Amino acid sequence: MAPFWLGDALQAVLAWLLPSSAVVVAALGQFVLAAVLCIVACGIWLRLWRGRVRRRRAGRHTG
Repeated sequence: MAPFWLGDALQAVLAWLLPSSAVVVAALGQFVLAAVLCIVACGIWLRLWRGRVRRRRAGRHTG
């Protein structure tokens, strides 16, 4: 899982690059947070789905 300070560092860099538009920096920070959470959710879903497929295959082989 990505460390939380990564988002803070990104916001600090963007704030230094775009000092006059804090709204843009906040919006980009929210976008990055949403992207990270989406990636984590997709990883969890994929792990659960693969486990379900594996259990289904195991049930078939046992008869």
